[in-house]
Amino acid sequence: MRPSPSKTGYYVLEGLNSFATAYYFNYLMFLLRDAHGFGNLQNLTVSAVHGFIYIGGSWYGGRFGQRHGYFTSLRIGFGGMAAAVVVGWLVPALWGQLLALGLWTITMCFTWPILEALVSEHETPDRLPDRVGLYNVVWAGTAALGFSCGGWLFEHLGHPSLYWLPAVIHVGQFAATWSLQAKHDVWAASATPRPASRENGAASGRPRCFQRLAWAANPFNYMAANTILAVVPGIATNVGLGIAEAGLVMSVWYYVRALAFLKLWFWGGWHHHFGWFMTAFVLLAGSFVTVMLAPSVWLLVVAQVAFGWAFALLYCSSLYYAMDGSDTHGEHGGIHEALIGIGICGGPAVSAAAQALTGNVTAPAWAVTAFLAAGMVVVLRIRAKSR
Repeated sequence: MRPSPSKTGYYVLEGLNSFATAYYFNYLMFLLRDAHGFGNLQNLTVSAVHGFIYIGGSWYGGRFGQRHGYFTSLRIGFGGMAAAVVVGWLVPALWGQLLALGLWTITMCFTWPILEALVSEHETPDRLPDRVGLYNVVWAGTAALGFSCGGWLFEHLGHPSLYWLPAVIHVGQFAATWSLQAKHDVWAASATPRPASRENGAASGRPRCFQRLAWAANPFNYMAANTILAVVPGIATNVGLGIAEAGLVMSVWYYVRALAFLKLWFWGGWHHHFGWFMTAFVLLAGSFVTVMLAPSVWLLVVAQVAFGWAFALLYCSSLYYAMDGSDTHGEHGGIHEALIGIGICGGPAVSAAAQALTGNVTAPAWAVTAFLAAGMVVVLRIRAKSR
C-alpha cells in the first residue's frame, strides 16, 4: 500500500482552529462578566446552551462531511465562524453576543469532526495511533497557548481582539482549504484501494468493548472540564487573580494535558488496559472538585496537574477507539464530538441547576462530582458485561 498523503496542512488548520476557539470562548466568559454583569450561574447557563447546540451540530457535521465532502464542510465551518465573531464585534449588546456564540457553535461543528477524519483517513492500523497522537498534541498545545496568552491579548489589544483575531484566523483557514483539496484530489486519483475494512473484524471483541468504555467516559470528562472553564472568572476572583494572571494559572492543566498527550503518543501501554483507564477516571473526579474549591493558588496548580493527566488519557481513549477499525471517519468523528457536546452541556447544566436550587456557590462542584461517580458505575457495568 502506498504512503498516505501529507497531513501537515490538516495539522496546521487544526492548530489554528484550537488557538482561535480557545481564545474566543474562554475569554468571552470574562467579557460577559465585565460588560454584562454575569456571575457563575449565568456563565454556566450560557455554556450549557453552547454544549446543547454542539451535540446535534457535531453529529450532523460529521455526517454532512462524509456525504457531501470534507472540504465543503470545512468551508462552511471556517467561513461561518468568521462571520459569527464579526457579528459579535458589530453588535456589542448582550443579545448580539449570544447570537454570535450560537452561530459560531453551529458552524464550528462542521470543522472538528472533519479535521479528525482527515488526519485518520488512508492510514493503516499501525500508523493510526501516530496520526491520532500527533493530532492530540497539536490541538492541546495550541489551546494551551491560546488560553495562557489570551489574558494578555485581551488586556493589551482590547476586547475587540476577541473578535478580529479569530476572524482573521478563520478567513485564512477558509482560503487554505482550496490548495489542500487540490493536493488531496491529486493523491486520491492515483491511490490504490485500501485493504478490506476492519469494521466487523478487529473492531469487535476487546477493542469494541473499549470503544464503548471510552465513549461512555468522555462526556463525563467534558462535564468536568467545561464546568471549570465556565467558572474560571469566579475561581480567579476567589483566589485574587486578574485576567492575565488567571490565563496563566488556569492554563496549567492545558499544558499538562498537552504534555500527557505527547507521552501517550509515544507510549502505547495504555491501549486496551482497563486499569489505566479507570485510574484516570477516579483521578479526574478528585482533581475536579479540588480545582473548583481550591482556597489558594498553589493547591489550584497542583490539582490541575492531576486533572490534565486524567483528562488526556480519557480523551485519547475516546478518539483512538472511535477511529480504530472504522472507514467512515467523518461519521465517527461526529459521534466523538457529539459525546463531547453532551459533556459540554451536561456539566454546566447540572452545575447551574444545583446552584439555582440550593443558592450555594459550592453546589456545582459537588453536583458534578456526584455525576462523575455515577459515570464510574456505568463504566464498571460495561466492563463487567464485556467480561
